Amino acid sequence: MPSFSLATLGGAPPLTLPSMRPLAVGLGGSALFGFALRTAVSHEGLSVTHLSWAFALPAVSVLSWALCLPALYILWATRHPNVGASHCVLAARDAFHTLGLCLASTTPILWFFAATAPGSQISSVLAFLFTSLALFSSVHAFVQALQHQGASLSGFPRLAFFCLHTITFAQCAHGAGLSLS
Repeated sequence: MPSFSLATLGGAPPLTLPSMRPLAVGLGGSALFGFALRTAVSHEGLSVTHLSWAFALPAVSVLSWALCLPALYILWATRHPNVGASHCVLAARDAFHTLGLCLASTTPILWFFAATAPGSQISSVLAFLFTSLALFSSVHAFVQALQHQGASLSGFPRLAFFCLHTITFAQCAHGAGLSLS
């Protein structure tokens, strides 16, 4: 007797859920950086505020993607009809993964300068630089993920999306009380 599976019935491929690992890495990396960021900015020991920053930075990151991605998709769908919303969401997941990796990898450096130069402003400058570079890297990862799916986002639209995402991230961070001063 032949065996049947859901994949062979109807000729559709089996349903697979996307991996949650990139999302977990993005959340964990940005939470770790948020905790270290509070240490670098406040120059104080462990407090409840550190935990609030550890929760706020991933929330700000997710919120900025949630606000920017529909705007990009609406404007972009007219130019690239073969790219659906699921392509954009998967690319954003990869970008968020890259953001978390970038932020987590710079956390030891931030902690080092916060511990060795507590009165200096170098920690705030480094935090701003690391966050800016991580945002740039995440948008670049987003564009690369879309290119792997057969779409392109180059030139002015890429720059405009990077600016939109960065401004949205900064506004959300300011609204959440994440300040480097």
